[in-house]
Amino acid sequence: MGWTFNVANPDAATNAPAIAVVGIVFTVLSTLVVSLRLYVRSSIVKKISIDDWIIVVTWFLLFIFVAIKLAQTRWGLGLQNVEDMPPQNLYYFGLLAYASSLFYVCAILGFKLSILFTFFRMATDRLHRFSIVGLAVACSMFHFCFFVVQLRLCNPVAKQWDPAITDGTCIPTMPLYTAMAVITIIFEVLILLTPLPILLYSVFTPRKNLLIGAIYILSIFVCFIQIIRLLFITNQSSAIDTSPLLNWSVVEVSLGIIASSLLSLAPLFESFLASEIDTFKLSLKIDHAKMAVKRVRKESPTWQKITLLLGYGKLKGQKGENRSGSRLESRPNSRRKWEGRGGGEGSAGGLNFEMGIVKTTEVIISREGST
Repeated sequence: MGWTFNVANPDAATNAPAIAVVGIVFTVLSTLVVSLRLYVRSSIVKKISIDDWIIVVTWFLLFIFVAIKLAQTRWGLGLQNVEDMPPQNLYYFGLLAYASSLFYVCAILGFKLSILFTFFRMATDRLHRFSIVGLAVACSMFHFCFFVVQLRLCNPVAKQWDPAITDGTCIPTMPLYTAMAVITIIFEVLILLTPLPILLYSVFTPRKNLLIGAIYILSIFVCFIQIIRLLFITNQSSAIDTSPLLNWSVVEVSLGIIASSLLSLAPLFESFLASEIDTFKLSLKIDHAKMAVKRVRKESPTWQKITLLLGYGKLKGQKGENRSGSRLESRPNSRRKWEGRGGGEGSAGGLNFEMGIVKTTEVIISREGST
């Protein structure tokens, strides 16, 4: 028995495995990002805002959308040949497609609102904040209209998934989806322009600038996905062959969730750098490593002879005498002092040296009138 229900040929070619891989991989990836975001906002920042709740709801919408898409593969989604589609599967195939489209419309609105509210928290200028709120309201109204039209695309509504209903009317889907895709791309571009006043009049750390750049890259890619979906809709030959369109929809919503969460993850990188690079603990570990190396060198007679021969070393805290009888006194945390009793040139003599510095000092003591 094949994966698809009621299929005559159990070995009918299907893209169901690819659909499952795309859905599961991007759902897991978005789950990790949302989990990190909630951890940062609750444990590090200690404040969960409205944009965080919006992205959590968006993730649930994505999860349901992927679950419906996977269930739809059991009823014929992914079949490469339209002839292999069992007629008795059309009812549930159309019903699941109708349900998944509603969750998709709400999900793409969710990550856009999350991004806008994130920029709203960063904005300081009143006019800029008003423009962000206006854009959020306009985007919400557009997606609400899109949702209502998608909800009642046909009259009666059941005509969208029940092939047995022959009477009634439906809105032409090609012009509708084309117009909706174009308006969606326009809103994507406007959202990309939203943080420009913040970038022009504010100074961010390189970490935040890098994250904002990543948001731009992901948002631009989301715009390209919308263009790809638009081209697919205009060139679609069958209402059943929608697996590539649904795969791109999963990628679009997942990348939108990730893009809207990047700025919220900035404290996580700051905490990591503060705990691993900019703290005293790492400096202390480095000092311990240096001391261990010095101890090994100190206990190695061969190494001491080599360093003494090369002229590098450090006087130990001992007393010694030069050839002319002068006494060298070494005191802790103080300068070394010569107490001369006669003329001549100072010599290290039998003094012990310890590896530690790479500098030598030659001291010559003479009396007046001597050569």
